[in-house]
Amino acid sequence: MKTRNYVLYALYLFPLALFIGSCTSGTSGQGDEGAQAEEPTNAIAQGHLKVWNEAIAQVMELADAMEENQYSYRPHDSIRTFGEQLVHIGGSSKMLANLFLKDIPIPQDQPEMDVSSMNKQEIKDFVRTQLEETGAIFGSLSDQQLQEEIKSFSGKAMTRLEGMLMVHDHLTNHKAKANLYVRISGNQPPSYRYY
Repeated sequence: MKTRNYVLYALYLFPLALFIGSCTSGTSGQGDEGAQAEEPTNAIAQGHLKVWNEAIAQVMELADAMEENQYSYRPHDSIRTFGEQLVHIGGSSKMLANLFLKDIPIPQDQPEMDVSSMNKQEIKDFVRTQLEETGAIFGSLSDQQLQEEIKSFSGKAMTRLEGMLMVHDHLTNHKAKANLYVRISGNQPPSYRYY
């Protein structure tokens, strides 16, 4: 009876062992002669860049939707002007990408950029440059690097990939605010679209 049970266990375990072996074979490269390390890829970042570039286009369309003399418009005294909102979208995106993806700390006590002396085209050029440079930071990271663990602002563990998504989420938050500025000021914001 005991022998029969061992045979049954072996019949169940053998296929499981084969399956596990097929899933793990060649993944470590340790001890396998002639095994070659996998080339790093950045397919995740490249896929995200398509969506990021669409977000840049939408931010620039928002910038165009507001008349230049309304760049100082703010719906309430306690919040940024439209121009300041756009500059924040560009500058903070790059700072956050540097922090989460390149380990470059955000400068302490850095004042907000003085937008009042900038015209519409200067603001647009600044924002586009900052967002394109942010995209270049995204594109420089391999899939493996995006899995590296870092710390969030609150000290919680997260991956660089999650940091990259937080940068995009931050842009989306402020893009939505800028959209409301355009609408409340009596202008027509561009229609939202998917990639």
